[in-house]
This record gives sequence, C-alpha cells and structure tokens, in this order.
Amino acid sequence: MIVRSIRHRGLRVLYETDSPRLLKQDLAERVRGILAALAMAETMEDFIREAAPGWRVHRLAGERRNEWSVSVSGNWRITFEERDGGIERMNLEDYH
Repeated sequence: MIVRSIRHRGLRVLYETDSPRLLKQDLAERVRGILAALAMAETMEDFIREAAPGWRVHRLAGERRNEWSVSVSGNWRITFEERDGGIERMNLEDYH
C-alpha cells in the first residue's frame, strides 16, 4: 500500500531515509517490520492476513473508528487511516 502522509516526524524520517535517529531505539526494528509489511501489502486485508500475531491489528472505535492500530511495544502504536488503497495520517503514538 502507498503511504501518502505521516504525522510523526521520527516515523517520517525512518520511512524516507531509513534512519531511526528520531525514534526510541527499542522501537525502531519493530517499526521497520511493520512499515515493510504495509509497503508489501496490496490491500488492508493482505496486511491483516500477513501481520505477526503480536501486532494486534485492529480498527479503533468511537471518534477514531476510521483509524487502524498496530501494536509496536507496550503502549506504543502505529495508527493510520486506510483510504482508496493508501495510508494516510500515519502516526506513532502512546495513546493509552
């Protein structure tokens, strides 16, 4: 899937340059794996099917019901909206 926009600066730098310098070091490798899996997936269904069990991919509820969440570590999640086969507003956040 095509990533159209990334909100988190460190996540954007990792995606564009493969440099983890703005991320917590313990998150960088797992984030790389998630980004790679998203890039290889043609659809959200493909990503869900191929996702590692520990990623706990799910759609959020309430006001954020249009967003997906992928567990990185502890309370850290990659969240994003999937629209027309692309990813928008990707973020790395501690939302708990």
